[in-house]
Amino acid sequence: MLLAARELLAVRTPLDAELMVSDMLGAWWGRRLRRGDVEEFLGEGLVDYAAKAGTPAALTLLIAVAYLGTARQAAKAEGAALALMESDVARPRWAERVGAVKPRGCYVSRDAYGDQDTVVCTFAYRGFPDQSAQGRVGQQSSSGKVGVAGPGHRSGASGHDRGSEAAETAGGDGADLVAGHEAPGLGTAEGAVAERAPEAHSEDSHALVVIVDYNMRGMARDAWVSSQVDSLLEKAGMEAAGNPMLRFEEIEPQQARALLEFAMKATTESLGRKSPKLVSDSYSAYHAFARARIKALPPGRKRPAPLFSEAPYSRDRRAMLAAEFLASDAAEHLSDPSAASRCADHIIDYGCDQDFNRPLRVSPTKCETFLLDWLPRKVLLDPAEQEAMPHVLLSWVRFAAPKTGLPEEGVRATLDAVWEATGRFTEAYRDPTTFGLDRSLVERLLPDGDLSALARRAFAFPFLEGVHGDIDLSALHPAEDADRRILVEIDHADERDRPDYAEHLAWHEEIAKRLWDGDPEQMWEAAQRLLDLGHDRHDVLHVLMEIAERIGDHPDELAAALDDIADIPDEPSA
Repeated sequence: MLLAARELLAVRTPLDAELMVSDMLGAWWGRRLRRGDVEEFLGEGLVDYAAKAGTPAALTLLIAVAYLGTARQAAKAEGAALALMESDVARPRWAERVGAVKPRGCYVSRDAYGDQDTVVCTFAYRGFPDQSAQGRVGQQSSSGKVGVAGPGHRSGASGHDRGSEAAETAGGDGADLVAGHEAPGLGTAEGAVAERAPEAHSEDSHALVVIVDYNMRGMARDAWVSSQVDSLLEKAGMEAAGNPMLRFEEIEPQQARALLEFAMKATTESLGRKSPKLVSDSYSAYHAFARARIKALPPGRKRPAPLFSEAPYSRDRRAMLAAEFLASDAAEHLSDPSAASRCADHIIDYGCDQDFNRPLRVSPTKCETFLLDWLPRKVLLDPAEQEAMPHVLLSWVRFAAPKTGLPEEGVRATLDAVWEATGRFTEAYRDPTTFGLDRSLVERLLPDGDLSALARRAFAFPFLEGVHGDIDLSALHPAEDADRRILVEIDHADERDRPDYAEHLAWHEEIAKRLWDGDPEQMWEAAQRLLDLGHDRHDVLHVLMEIAERIGDHPDELAAALDDIADIPDEPSA
């Protein structure tokens, strides 16, 4: 990293420097260590190493991390940078301007479906700071943290030859837009700008662009930076003016901050051991830069709601909406009213619970996600519902789209998407009864219809059929506390002679309940890892018990400890 930091001595603007360091810090963003926090282990470790190196490159890196790093990294980097500057270690001229930005304007480009917002926040550098000790490290950000350099371009990403500039220490080239992802009204990142616009050069104007995806729980899934601000805004406005499927408008900086803070938090929370890759390849490189720039925006507003958001739907209101749909012309051709009613309930619940209280919002992406991803993972459908669901969804699109004012071309595109997904739905949805499971057994394991819980609940309660003594196991329901206790006792009938049997049984019941509820989700993930290694079910349960008993009532610590499980340790030899 310090070798890479030498390139910072060759860059010509604070923006270039901030983008480079953000890229460095993004090298481990989203990664997990088996033990410890990656930001503490690698990020703070880098700060400690740079402080000991004491070179101009190390000081430059510390100044940048003081602005772009986490709170702990920034505090350590600030102290180390001040110490090196007191020792007269040289630093580039741009170091005095790192993080010294002011917001100029904030905008949002929205597609008419309500699928995503593309947020554009523009900034300009304030100019050269004073020469006080605090000013020598960098400018204060809105959060009070000392500002320094930032992330961004990988070498060559902006079109500059970083290698050829390695011997230079000052200059004037600017940062270019990086990444190549579509954004409504903004085209692609690669096509949006090639070089710094001449009019922006004097103030180092630049725009942070972040895509917020509401089909992914409102998370930020892409980010980039443009230095050609006027061209970017002009293009977005012109495209929206000529396209009924786009909207482009200015928003308050406070609103932009609230929206982006929510989106970046959602992204962080989505990162898990088994999560698919949800963000763009370039997102990690801009994460630290975006985090720092968001703090330069003023706080104080509620997050603007996504398009078509409504007040939370009560059970009665959901039922009324379903009844209105079933009585509409759009649903008159549905041949099985009972199955259609249940399918409508699933569609409405998905819109309310997974899409920010927007059951009437329809789009090609939302419908495909519902039909091909969410239903197959989460909902137990009976055969009649499986047959009816695609047809009910088509009718729902015709019913709901006029209520949100979706343009006709959007309605056609959504209907086409549902038709194309219908054939794939029969392949994507795998009814567990087709694997040989009795439907009554499946229904006892899934009284809430949560299909994703089937495997972990079957693991927790493997004995649900047959007879044990005079007990008919098929009459027991593990969702009920009394029956759950009986099932756990039967599972451990051969351990009745243990002196701590009652306590041992209570802990098994605790683990069984946690697996049933999926609380925390890391418990089942840990169990799967151990099962995949060939360990016996009972040994796996004992490992989970030992951790839960040792951690106690500390949810975050329990989740972290379960994440750390990679194998069952060998018994010590006698």
